[in-house]
Formats: sequence, C-alpha cells, structure tokens
Amino acid sequence: MAMRKAKKRFTEGDVVNAEQKFGRSSGVGNAYKQAQHANGRHGFYYKDSRYAVGLLTLALSFNVIGGQLDISVPPPEATGFHDAVEVDLPSQPLADSLKQFATAADLSLAFDSSLAKGKTAPAVKGKMTRDEALNSILAGSGLNADLAGSTAVITGLPDLGETIATDVVNVRASRFKQIGPMPGLNLTREEIPGNVQSITAEEIRDSHAVTMAELMNGRLQSVNVNDYQGNPFQMDVTYRGFTASPQIGTPQGLSVFMDGIRVNEPFGDVVNWDLIPMNALAGIDVFPGSNPVFGLNTLGGAIAVRTKNGFDDPGTDISVLAGSFGRKQAMLSTGGSRGKVAGFFALNHFEEKGWRNDSPSEVRQVFGKGSFRTDNVDLHGSVTYVENNLIGNGLIPIEMYKEDSESVFTSPDQTKNQLLQFQIAGAFQVNDNFSVTGQAYHRKSDRHAVTGDVNRDFAEYGGVATRRPRANENLVCAYSSTNSYGIPDYYVVDEGFGAGSGLGLSNVAISIINGVYSDLATAMVTDGDFDGNVDVDPSTFNQALPPEALEMITAGRKIESGMFHGDGPNGSEPGPTYVSTSANGLGNASVVYDAISTSSWINTVTSGNFYWTDAVDPTITHYLVFAEPINGTSCGADGLDPSTEQLVNGQIQILDANGETIKRNGATGTNRAGPGYIEGTPTAVISNVQIDQIVKGGSAQFNWDSGRHKFMVGGGLDHATNNYSNWQMLGMLNANRKAYLAPDEIGTEFSAAQVPIYNNEFNGSSNTRSLYFSETFTPVDSLHISTSARYNYTKVMTNMRVRHYTDTRDLMSYYSEYMQYLLCAGAGLDSCDSYLLENPLIDSELTAGVFDPYEKEMATFHKLNPSFGVSWSPVEHFNFYANWNQGTRTPSAIELGCAFDDTPVFSGTLSDGTNVYRPASLYHKRACTLPTTLSGDPYLPQIVARTMELGARGKLVNGWDWNASIYRTNLFDDIYFVSYTSTMSFFDTIGRTRRQGLELGLSGREGKFDFKANYALTDATFLSTVKVANADNSSVNHDPNLPDMDLMTINPGNRMPGIPLHNINLNLGYQATDKWHLGLNMVAHSSSYARGNENNKHRGGVVQSWVTGGLNPYTVTRRFIGDGKTPGYAVFNFNTTYNFGNGWIANLTINNLLNKEYYSASRLDINPFSPSINGVTGASGFNYNSNDWNSTTFVAPGAPRAAWITLKYDFEADKR
Repeated sequence: MAMRKAKKRFTEGDVVNAEQKFGRSSGVGNAYKQAQHANGRHGFYYKDSRYAVGLLTLALSFNVIGGQLDISVPPPEATGFHDAVEVDLPSQPLADSLKQFATAADLSLAFDSSLAKGKTAPAVKGKMTRDEALNSILAGSGLNADLAGSTAVITGLPDLGETIATDVVNVRASRFKQIGPMPGLNLTREEIPGNVQSITAEEIRDSHAVTMAELMNGRLQSVNVNDYQGNPFQMDVTYRGFTASPQIGTPQGLSVFMDGIRVNEPFGDVVNWDLIPMNALAGIDVFPGSNPVFGLNTLGGAIAVRTKNGFDDPGTDISVLAGSFGRKQAMLSTGGSRGKVAGFFALNHFEEKGWRNDSPSEVRQVFGKGSFRTDNVDLHGSVTYVENNLIGNGLIPIEMYKEDSESVFTSPDQTKNQLLQFQIAGAFQVNDNFSVTGQAYHRKSDRHAVTGDVNRDFAEYGGVATRRPRANENLVCAYSSTNSYGIPDYYVVDEGFGAGSGLGLSNVAISIINGVYSDLATAMVTDGDFDGNVDVDPSTFNQALPPEALEMITAGRKIESGMFHGDGPNGSEPGPTYVSTSANGLGNASVVYDAISTSSWINTVTSGNFYWTDAVDPTITHYLVFAEPINGTSCGADGLDPSTEQLVNGQIQILDANGETIKRNGATGTNRAGPGYIEGTPTAVISNVQIDQIVKGGSAQFNWDSGRHKFMVGGGLDHATNNYSNWQMLGMLNANRKAYLAPDEIGTEFSAAQVPIYNNEFNGSSNTRSLYFSETFTPVDSLHISTSARYNYTKVMTNMRVRHYTDTRDLMSYYSEYMQYLLCAGAGLDSCDSYLLENPLIDSELTAGVFDPYEKEMATFHKLNPSFGVSWSPVEHFNFYANWNQGTRTPSAIELGCAFDDTPVFSGTLSDGTNVYRPASLYHKRACTLPTTLSGDPYLPQIVARTMELGARGKLVNGWDWNASIYRTNLFDDIYFVSYTSTMSFFDTIGRTRRQGLELGLSGREGKFDFKANYALTDATFLSTVKVANADNSSVNHDPNLPDMDLMTINPGNRMPGIPLHNINLNLGYQATDKWHLGLNMVAHSSSYARGNENNKHRGGVVQSWVTGGLNPYTVTRRFIGDGKTPGYAVFNFNTTYNFGNGWIANLTINNLLNKEYYSASRLDINPFSPSINGVTGASGFNYNSNDWNSTTFVAPGAPRAAWITLKYDFEADKR
C-alpha cells in the first residue's frame, strides 16, 4: 500500500502527457473519457472540475505504473465492474472497507484519505457485481465512485476551482487471509511472514478433484501423497515432510481445521479426509511452520478449510459424474438469502468399484448451514453428517503386482467412518476497530474397521497336523452320572490281596489288565476267579459309599463338576490324582481317585480308583469300576487307526508313513525343510476394530484493528473422549486372497477360529486449555512485524486393559481340545451337552476372562510456544519475510500404548560365553499389532518443533507472480512408528529429526494461456543415532546367535522414508473460446525410501543364512527382494470443460493420461506367498514353510489411465 502526497493543479494536459508517455494502450485516454462521462452524469464537467480530473489522472498514472509491475491489476477485458464478485465485509471504517474491497475484487482503487475520514461503511455481504458492491459500500457516505476500466476513483463534492492538496491511497489487490483457525482478524499475504498458500472455491471447482489429497497434490508446493491404504479417500498427505493421515499409527505433524474446528481425531490424531465435503468448501489455506496460534499438533503446518454460506454463495447447481472403475458421483449445492437470513446446503454421493480387486467404496456427505446477519452481527449454525464405507486393500509385493497389476495382497480392508458435527459460530462488530468472534461445537466421530490379513503368526507355529472327527466318530466318551455324588456311574468290586499285604492284584484285576474282558457286560456274567460270584456284581451299581470314601467324593465333585459342560477350572482335563490325607495302617497314603476314564476302562483299575474301609488291614480293596460309556465302547481312541493317527491332547493327530507327526509349518521340523500341511491350517487373521470419539469445546477471540496494530487474543477449551475395542479371529484365504471366517474348515485345535480373541479395551479423555495472542505491527506501510504465542495445558487420561499373556501368546497358541470324557445327567445321550459331544472345548484362558485389570494413567503436558516474524516490502511488487516459531504435539493414546521398551533383558549366552541381551519389547514380544492391539508401555515426552523460514515473493514485469522460500524445522523428542512386521509395530522416541527445504512458485497468464508451476525440495532426515526393530531390512543382523538381532541402526543424515526429495506440479490452461477451456496437469516426485529402510542401506538380492544352535542345528535362509525404494515418477492429467450455455456445463477428466505405471509409497515386509522351495502352496499361494518366505518391497501402485465425464447444470446461470 503506497501513500503519495500531491500538491499540484492538474489539467487536461496532464492526461495527454500521460497518454503520450505510456501509450493509448494503457487505457488512460479511454479512462479519462469514461470518467468525464461519469462526472457529467453527476453534474461534474471537465471545464468546471479540475479536482476530479487531477485526482483521476493521478490515480490512473499509478495504475499504469502498476501495470508494468503488478499483474494484480487485470486487463479491462478480464475484469469489469459488471462481473460478479463475492463480498464479505463487516461494518467498519470506510477506508478499511474500500481497501478490503479492492483486495477481494482484484481492482485498483484510489481515494483521498480525508474523504473517508470519520465515515463508517455498512456491512456488505453476498455475491453481486463490482459496481453494485462499491455503491453499497459508499451508501450514505456522500461519496461517488468514478469507474474507469479496472480502476475506481472515489470523489466528493469540492468547491469548484479550489486547488486541492490530496492524500491519495492506491490500493493494490491482495486477498485477505485469516491468520488463525477462527475468523476475526485478516491480513494480506504481504503482512504474513510466511509462504501461505491458498486454493479458492473456483479453483476447487475447476480442478474437478474428488478428494482433498488429489486437490492439494496437484496445486500446492511441498505436498506429496502416499497411498498406503489403496483408497483415494484414505491417502497420507505430506507437507514439508509432515503428515496428516487417516491411518492409525502414522505419526501426525499437521493440524487440520474445518471452520475453526480441529478435525484431527482424538485417537491417534489421524485426519479422515473423507469426512470433509468437497462441494461445501469456500477455500483452503495452508500455513507453513510450527505456527503456535493453531495449537497442538502444528509441527510442520496447518491446513484451514472454510465452508460456504447462503449470503456469499447463492445459487443452485447439480452435477453428475460417471466413468472408469465404476465410479459414479452426484453432487448438489444450493444457497441463498432473504433479508438477514440465509442458508446453504450441500449433498455428495460417491461410489465406485475400484480399479483393484475387491475394492469398492461409497461416500455419503451432507452439509447444511444457516446464517443470520445484521450490520454488526454475523451468526452461523452448521451441521455435517457423513457416513462412508471405504475399502482400500493396501500395499502389495512388487513381484506380485508385476504378475497381476489389479490384484491385492489380501482383502478386505474395510473402514466405515461416521461423523455428526454441530457448530455455532458468531462475530460481533463492537465498533469500527474492535470485534469479538467465538464458536462452540460438538463432534462425534466413529470408526469401524474390518481387515483381512495374512496369518504371519504361522511363522513361529510349531504345532502338528490334525484332522476333524468324521460324522460317524465319537471322539468324546459320554458317561452317565445319575448317582448322588456327581461322579460317573460306577460299580464296586471287592478284591482281597491276601494277608493284609496290599500287594498283588486279584483275578478280576489281572483279567481286566490283560484284556480278558472286552466290556463291562462280560464281567457281569463271568466268574473269573471261580469263587462262585460274577466279577462285577450288577447290584453294586451306584451303591452307597462309606464315610471313608467321602473325602474322595468331595475332591471328585470338584473335578467332575466341570465335566458336564466344560466349565470347570480345567474342564478339558480330568484333573490331578487325588491322594487321601490319611494314611493306612502300613503308613502308605490311600490313593482313592484320579478321575481318569477311557472307553477301555482298563485304566480304571490301574490308575488306582479304589478305597479301603479298614485303614489298619487293607486286605480288602474296593475298586470303583465306571459303567460303560453311553455312546458305546468305540468312542475316543478306540475308534482310530493307530497306524495313521493318534488321539493326543484331545485332538486327532495325523501320522506319516514312519509313524511320526507332521508339522503344519514345514519350517519348524528338525531340518526346517518340511513341506508343511495345508488342510485345516489357518492362513488369515480377521481383525475388527471399533473406535468411538466425541470432541466438544469452544473458543472466543477478541480482535482489534487500529491500522498500525492488528491484535487478537483468544482462548479455547476442548474436551475429548474416546473408546477403543477390538477382537481378532483366525480365518482362511481363498484363491483371490480374500479372507473369510471358516470355523468349519480350520483345525479344531485353534480356539481363535471358533471365538473372537479380544485384545484390548480402552477408554480415555483429554482436556486442553489454551490462551493465545497475535500482534502485527506496521510502523510504516512497507514493514510488518509479527509476534504471537500460545500456551497449552493438556491433561490426558488413559484407562486400558490388555489381554493376558500378550507377550507369550498369539492367536495360534490358544488351544482347543476335545474332552477326554463327558458326564451326562441321565442315562441317555439326550441328557448330555450336545455341543461338547461333537466340538472341542475352547482354551480355558478364554473362558476364564482374557483381560488383565484396567490400568489407569494420567499425564500432564504444558508448553508456551512463541513465534516472531517480519515482512518487508522495500519496493513495490517485492516482499521479503522471515520468521521463527515453535509448536508442540502431545503423544496420543495409541503412541503411549504402543511405545517401544528398550530395557535390556538377558536372553542367553553365546558359545564364547558372551551374554546376549534383547530389548524388553522384543524379548517379551510386547508389540502392537496395529491397528488392533495396544499394550501398556513407557511414557513418551511431547514433541517440540522449531521452524525458521526465509522467503521472498513478488511480481515480474509481465505481471506473473513468483515466490521463493527456504525453511528448516527441527524436532526434539520426535516419535517414530517402527514396523517390526506389518502387524507388529512400536512407537519410539528417536531424538531429533529435521525437515528442511526450498519452495519455488511461478504463475501467470499470457493471452489465452494460464500457467502455474511449483517446485519443492524436501529434505527430511534423522539427526540422532537410534536403534529400532526391523525384521526385513537386508543390512540388519537377523541371526539370533549374534548381538542386535533384528535391530537396525539409524544414523544422523539418513533420510526419512516416504518423502521424495524433489516435488513438482505444473498446471497449464488454454481458453480456446469463451466457452471452451482445456487444462493439463503434471505431478512429479523423485524417488523416496521405503518404510523399513530408515537406515537407507537395504539392498535387493541379498541372501542371509545362519545355523541355529541346540541338539538339532539347522540352516535358516532369508532372501531379500527389491531395493527398498519408491521410484520417482511423473503423471499427466488432462481435463477440458465446455459451457453449452443456459446453465449446462460438461467436463472430461483423464487421469494418468500416458498410462504411467508408478508407485506412490512402499514398505519392507515379509511375503508368505513366496514361491516354493520346500513348502507346499495352497490355492491362495500361501507357502506352508515359512523358511521359504522372502522379505520384499511392498508397493502402493498408482491407478492406470482413467476417464470420467461430468455434466453440471447451474439453475441460475442467467443471473451470473
């Protein structure tokens, strides 16, 4: 803004001289004629008004000068006073309204400052022509607007013939920007000491982008996207090396706001981009650095999204889209006002089948806003409702992608997001210099995720192959229990051992042991000892037992109580042998009962089911002989072929030709070269996650604008609660690697295939109180000094319980077994528990309660974060700026719950006597199987970010905009997500990291062409030496016989993964006719390192081998595929729009015009679908010898060429 003092009498000659100097193409002469004509209408003729001519000539001279340096002054054909413009000006000093209007309307405007002094402009809001807006601003002021091309001169009614000394203000067009999450205090770009980038509503509309990620990737500097999830609505957006991601577990470094509401979710600080309705957006601003005004999580930048309202966005339009991948979209937006009331409504429905297998998605978004305005009050109430069903099947091994580009690694990976958000926001203009803004909100966000992953727990499984019982087999022997003691029905057989010795066996016992009796019925009619009595007297059936046996009965009842329904303390096993507490006369304990029974009933005697009634002379031994099983003598092991199978641990184990068991995982045999076993082996893990979150709060802000000082102070209260629960089950993969639950196909020993295994239950809350201020001081018009600070005080409560033995038991280790016998309350099978007759008993750990007690923790974080900056314009059209700021982020609940514990734990001794230690998290296998499992682990400090930035911007002679900046952000106590496997991960404080870079931008228009180019160099590196877990990097030691097994060392200078060094986006447009526009966009990124290659040393083609210790040593071989990088790429996109008139507009968009094959992200991981060396492979390709599995590079493939057609109808096109 330039103030110039002029004391001169202007004449027509001045205009002529200016015209000769600058040429008639400058429009000065025409402007003069237009001004003369306009003045005539108002009663001012040239011959009578030197004042008007002089003022106009001076203003237009400035305009011509500006035309040489400042392309914000558009040519007359591009900008006219009859073109529509969006205006949103409060009631305020007239001078401020005129300046802001010139900025918003992209005009040059000149006026005598004395004319505006003491005058107040009314509030002017809505969409109208420029001349209508200017007249509304001047209403009641006694001033007039003289219009000349793209220039306006504000005039009054001076005394004729008077020589006027004027203070002329020449306003240069520059859009205003909010400097915080909430409106209230606006600054021009030149007043902000940073490279703020913006996307307007028109640019959003013209981009035809479906998602926020697509929009920002194509139009902003220092932005790149990583499609780790494989869904256009679930991409990671990285800006200056910091990420805003919907993926739980991704360290977040950007804060995102929608109308001042922070939309980073409480659980993990994730950003669900699919919850932001694109067709309701009025604009997007991206603020760089660790700006403290934006609060927590602003480590590398803040993204502020603003929505439309009925005053400023009137009209109704509807559009439909259809094309590749089965994509269909319908959008409706409508807005309008009547008097002081307005409303806006937007609806978006999107669905597609996806370009990869099993990847459909559906998005449903509704947004509504009601508004109320007077001269000094502005109120808005909005509701956002979103219900989405997204499937993104993630990364795939690069070798599998090359075989079938549309295939997926495993599926499904389904996320259902639901949002209901309410907001009330208002502004009150107290006087010309002071206003108050505030808001209150309630946000409920729920996520339900179901994922189907490959079963990596198989790699450490050492179990043997089993088979399911056949339909005609009775694996469980059922015994009636009709006696009063709650034990199996029995007979009592009295036998004398002679002379009180208590030694030897009777003839009955000998006959039983030798198998003379094949069943109890034979014993009831046989006199084996020729004493004239049958060996088993039927009359002793369930006869009353003497007091001497009551102690046994009491113990037996405790054991047998669980044998009716399998709900005892260890119901699948009969329990330990019971020994009487009293001794017989020989000093020997009386073994009276051990509760073991099988269908052969030989063990009934040999196990010692007997009692004595005479403790002094146990000559007579009383045997308890159990009755026959209800379901026949062929139950249990008696029905099996011992040459091919055996009943062990309640399961039918399969034997090979040598009579040995067969390992399900061929890598767990004696030489690790077995084929493994397909049938009944679970190959998938299905995870189910539910996250419920509620955030509510409010903020108030006080704003002062006194010209030289623009000051605001505010505060906020935010309260968040979140609940998290999850379970997992074992499943199977079909030929397309789609996971499904299959309890009837998987081996019956796997409890996790029958019932869900709950890993965690979590609830937590956080309370954040904050105070902040911002001051921009303008001592002279060309210099702006800024300072701001924010104090945050946060209390975090976590209340979590985890599954028992998460450190030692994975899903494969929960063992089910058929009961050795089952007790029935009656004499028939109908009195038995029918389920347990045919199904195994679930692992008792799961029936006894799987969770440890809740652990409640409290943490408090507080920090004062300052910011300082300066912006200087030494000459017009050139601006230099510098700033330093600090921001913080508190650890999220998921980071605290999944922190890596590096406490050394002794794990063994090497052959040379060296003791080996491993980090506690690895030794105890306490890890997070994200996004499913949390664990209570160490405290993490908050992250502190400090940013420095230097930059310049301006306009070239031809009017093109340019900008250049360099920046550096250092993070202290950075928290990093380290993948041990794709489902076993940790968060760890890794010391210092750095993001630094360069940003360059150029944009402008030449004739019918418009052009925009952005380049960014983004260098993200580690600054500390740290060791992290890594199982798939070729440069890491994986030999358990050596120190630092599976530990990767990251050194200072190593580049961070997923962040390309070079990033370019180019946009070229051509206005073929006034109705037809063509556009070409290019997005290019250089190569980046894969996750898991943080040390930048992974190499493909490496083979590691080592020999295990122990009695049967064997060789383990690990092969590594892929170079651990995401290759660089450039993708071209094309779109063209044609306006048919009468409101009809058509658009054709072609993405990936050249059908480039590329990847946006990558990760190192293990591939269980590796080709067979020793293991057999199933229909899905799963290799049943985990020693054959290769460590490889997983990639996020980009979509192939695709085309969509959009048809739009504007109901009010004739009014625009």
